[in-house]
Amino acid sequence: MLGKILDMNKTDAFIIFENGTTMDLCTSHLPPNCKVGDTINIDLSFSNIVTNDKLNNFFI
Repeated sequence: MLGKILDMNKTDAFIIFENGTTMDLCTSHLPPNCKVGDTINIDLSFSNIVTNDKLNNFFI
């Protein structure tokens, strides 16, 4: 899926995809020499995306 790099530091990059979703991705998963503003192609079927479906109530 095509995405554009919104912001990045030494360890993480924030990507916005064509459908409007955003993702925090480790820079080791990016092509070499990427910079903010570059459009990249990320294969989401091979990435290890972890979701947390549990709602935690910290005020109980």
